[in-house]
Amino acid sequence: MTTSKILIVDDEPDILELLQESFEDAGYYVITALNGLEALSLLEHEQPDIILSDNRMPGMSGIELMEEIRKNYPDSIRLLMTGYADLNIAIEAINRGWVYKFITKPFKMEEILIAIRRALEFYEIVRQKKMLEAQIIQQNQILEKRVIERTHELQHATEELESKNSVLLKQKEEIRRLYSQLQRSYLGTITSLYFALEAKDQYTRGHSERVFHYSLHMGKELDLNLEEMVYLKYAALLHDLGKIGIPDSILLKPGKLTPDEYATIQNHSSVGASILDPIQFLCQVKEIIRHHHEHYDGNGYPDGLTANNIRIQGRIIAVADAFDAMRSDRPYRKARTREKALQELQKYAGKQFCPECVEAFNRVISEVGDFYDDPTLEKQYAEELQFMQYEMPGMQEIFSFSKKRELPEPV
Repeated sequence: MTTSKILIVDDEPDILELLQESFEDAGYYVITALNGLEALSLLEHEQPDIILSDNRMPGMSGIELMEEIRKNYPDSIRLLMTGYADLNIAIEAINRGWVYKFITKPFKMEEILIAIRRALEFYEIVRQKKMLEAQIIQQNQILEKRVIERTHELQHATEELESKNSVLLKQKEEIRRLYSQLQRSYLGTITSLYFALEAKDQYTRGHSERVFHYSLHMGKELDLNLEEMVYLKYAALLHDLGKIGIPDSILLKPGKLTPDEYATIQNHSSVGASILDPIQFLCQVKEIIRHHHEHYDGNGYPDGLTANNIRIQGRIIAVADAFDAMRSDRPYRKARTREKALQELQKYAGKQFCPECVEAFNRVISEVGDFYDDPTLEKQYAEELQFMQYEMPGMQEIFSFSKKRELPEPV
């Protein structure tokens, strides 16, 4: 197994020595630098996986160093240490250096070792994602070439339509198959991001799948058409995709969030939508994800939409998301009972939640039950996912990642 390499940059020799000894004891290969210029010189012949730098240093600051490293060594994972952590420093470091995580001085060695381990896990996820993207590009080139070849064949077949009608139909079917493959290629990237989200926030593992389950049944209760149901399925499963960009210190904080931390949490719906920007056939899903925290009375975020200006899928997910959040333990509170959670939904119907969706959800819970009180629902849910994974491109890869249940292989 290859030993992970870490570059530490700090102008205080005592801290540098302490970190080096601790990381080497943990099994890492460590190189050090006393300032930004020395670090950049080392990077000309060293390729560390992780770069951990102090921010306040003479000459070149940590943020300036991270900006240079981002330009010339973009694959490294960057962590910034500072004794003056505030929102302005965070925004500047993210915008200029794409910093993965902040470490506040004075730090605890146990916490910093955990941060390094998680950074290395993230580094591996990013590495695998890039490999996947390279494979997708290669596959897309092959598919595009095959589509061109098939198109020429179709043009020739059109000229002899009567005698070669059967060939024409086969070629059309081939183009549809190739387009489906192209969809799966794009969804491979989304799958890798889903994996990264599950690895980042294991405390709420299974939340997105439960929201998917509730939303699916609510959509049927509200008579959504086939197209609306397809968008609902993707959006429900990927609604929290943007949380991949939230620091663990905020996402898993056991106490009350500060206003700045809450603003960071609120940003996840916009971030999740932006992740889907390159995927054209998910443009409708992107809007649903962006607006699943809008309130029926207009007091939600990010755009302050009201009532029917919010897509029906977004209003459905808002109810299912809130119920599951109330029914599960979180770092800052214990789970509520089913009755208390339903009372809370009813209390805010017409304010935070769509009244029609709350009524539909009550019928779903009454008829189907929920995961926490009904032990038979687990098997029914697994059977439902088994059916859905073959209907929706890319879903099989996502469902197979869940460690809460194992789905049988296709027959």
